[in-house]
Order: sequence, then C-alpha cells, then structure tokens
Amino acid sequence: MGTGAVFGSGAFTSIEADRNVNLEVTGDTGSAQVGFSPGSGATDIIGTDASESVDIINFEETNLNERAKTSFEDALQVDNNSTSKVDLYIDDSTAGVGDDPTNSEVLDFREGDAGASIVGSAQAITLDPDGGSSDGDYSDTVEIDIVVDLRDEGVDGENLKSISDVTFIVEAVQQ
Repeated sequence: MGTGAVFGSGAFTSIEADRNVNLEVTGDTGSAQVGFSPGSGATDIIGTDASESVDIINFEETNLNERAKTSFEDALQVDNNSTSKVDLYIDDSTAGVGDDPTNSEVLDFREGDAGASIVGSAQAITLDPDGGSSDGDYSDTVEIDIVVDLRDEGVDGENLKSISDVTFIVEAVQQ
C-alpha cells in the first residue's frame, strides 16, 4: 500500500535562500551617494567620528539654556552626489524629534532658506542631482538648521539627552 500527497497549484508562500553579497560602505565625503558634513555655520557644534564602520555626525553643544529656543543656522550640510533627484527628510518616529515642544519634541531640523521643519515625510525637501539646479527650484546641496526648543514647561535638557540617534531618510524621486 502506498501513500501519496498532491500539492495543489504549485504556488508557494515563501522561499529562503542564501547568496553571497559583497557590500561596501563609504565615508560621507567624496563618493557617498548623499554626503553629510558640518555646514558653514557649524562653529564647532558638529563633529564627525570615523572610529565606527561608518562616519557618525555628532551634535556637540553642551551649553544650552533651559526654557529657551536655540537655533544653529547652517549647522549641517547635505550634498546629493547621485545622478537622481532625491527627497530628504528626518524620520519622525524618534521620540523628542520634531517641531512641537508641547509633545516633548525638543530637537528639530529645518531647511535653511525656508526655515520649515523637515521632520516627517510630508515635510521632505528635494535635492537635484549632483551638479546643481536643473529646474531653478532646487540645488544639489542644502544646509540644515538645528533647533533646540526647551521653552515648554514639560521639557528640559533630559528630553534632549534621551535622543541618541536621528535617522535621515533619502528617497529617489520617481520621474
């Protein structure tokens, strides 16, 4: 007596396979698709740490006033070195990052010329491909302001200290 099994249509739910992959990481200056560096107004508040496997941008300001809003204009420069337009914004899922201190959002990132927050995908700014502005509206480089707002009674320096990572999102613009 034999036992057999018939499996329907041949469709599958998932496949898992191992393949060799060769990946490389490059520093932000020079050959990265999108580079981050201290901006023209950084004045020692932006530092880089290359001791890790990737460059880390450090915000190194320690003398902030409580109950004050402190702005660091043109603190961080972002350069699109790719051949495509990209949208740039800050991931808004990090607690403490945003432009509403009444919600304990004490650290904001703003596009220098417009002064508008770039936290959240709805606030994305567009950078042209490397080489300048193709349509007159955008550039391939932007300087970002860093704003620390501790004016709300519900926040203080501890809210800022609790932020250890900020994620910059860069997405290719579909044309």
